[in-house]
Amino acid sequence: MPIESAADFNSYVDINTGHGVTATFFEVQQSLWDSRVGLIDTWFDIDSGNTTNINIIIDQEYFNIEGGTVPVAGYQPRAIVKSTDVPYISHEDKLVVNAITTDQGNVLKAETTFLVKTVEPDNTGLISLVLEEQ
Repeated sequence: MPIESAADFNSYVDINTGHGVTATFFEVQQSLWDSRVGLIDTWFDIDSGNTTNINIIIDQEYFNIEGGTVPVAGYQPRAIVKSTDVPYISHEDKLVVNAITTDQGNVLKAETTFLVKTVEPDNTGLISLVLEEQ
C-alpha cells in the first residue's frame, strides 16, 4: 500500500487549504518523436499541444553559485505537480503560473511564464519540475 494517497496529493496542491496555486500547463507540440522514451509517438497524444488548468506548488529555492572567490546567490524556480495532472509533461513544455494574490486582491507575485527544463518524477505520484522563467 502506498504511503500517500491521491487524496493526500490533492490536499497538498489545494489552493484553499494546501500550498497550491493555479497554473496553466501547455504541451508544446513537437514532432512525432517522443524524446522522453526514445520512441515514435503512436498514441498521438504525447506532445499534442493540449492546455490544462492545474494546481501546483511553486518554489524558488536560493542557493550559492560557486565561482571565483566569492559565491553568487541565485535561485532555481521549481514546481511540484501531480503526475495524474500532467501525464505527458516533457522538456520544453510551458507552465503559466497565475498571479498570486492576498485575500484582499493585492498582487504578491504577477503572472509568470516558465519553460520546463527538467522533469523529475518521484515514482509515487508527484513530479518535480525544474523551471526557467521566461
